[in-house]
Amino acid sequence: MADFEKDANLEETDEFESDIIELDGEQFEIIDALTYDDVNYLALIPYDESEEDDGDEEVEFIVLKEVEEDGEFFLSTIDDDELSDKIGEMFLAHFDEMMDGFEEV
Repeated sequence: MADFEKDANLEETDEFESDIIELDGEQFEIIDALTYDDVNYLALIPYDESEEDDGDEEVEFIVLKEVEEDGEFFLSTIDDDELSDKIGEMFLAHFDEMMDGFEEV
């Protein structure tokens, strides 16, 4: 399991700001979250603030589940392949639903 914490070095602005967490020394952006069977899941992509997103590049996301141990929250991989596939499909469906409101230019 990887301990996670929100990057406290980010400044608050009125603009949209990504939720960035650090896992094992690498930064990830939380792109979505959902709850299934009373378990919270996060969809993450690697974060590199120096890269510019032009929207044309397909990015793979990873899904981790939130677990609590001794009052502390951690992110963990999903060990059940069938459950992992189901949660991944749920995120993809949600992404499609969110993108329906945007027109291609």
